[in-house]
Amino acid sequence: MAVRDSQNIVAYWATVTVEATLAANHIGEVTGFSGPSLSAAVIDVTNLKSTAKEKLIGVYDGGQVTINVNWDACTDDGQKLLRKSIAGRLKGRLAIFTNGSADTQKVSMEGYVSGINLTGSVDNKLAGDFTIAISGGASFTS
Repeated sequence: MAVRDSQNIVAYWATVTVEATLAANHIGEVTGFSGPSLSAAVIDVTNLKSTAKEKLIGVYDGGQVTINVNWDACTDDGQKLLRKSIAGRLKGRLAIFTNGSADTQKVSMEGYVSGINLTGSVDNKLAGDFTIAISGGASFTS
């Protein structure tokens, strides 16, 4: 797998309405991301006849994704929609993918914006993080 520089990472957010219509918006000024953080519970099914620990795997949790941006939530349509999504408790679809190469890889999921964190300091840029709690799983394609 080739290492990609972060300029090639592109993200989109689209709200999901009751009618299942889509209003996709490019999220501008993305500087990085982390997640999805998939995990599943391990269920201990060891019994008195077991000679070693016995386990089953539970339903997996999609976890969360954090999108890091140069803050522009007043004019960037994607960032504005993320900001409105947390206030309106709107479920959305997130797609993150590399762009500009023949072997584009994509991860997509549905979820809710569960957090917004804004940071700034003297002589530095205004930055923000949008955290999306995944509802269901994540899909990986190339």
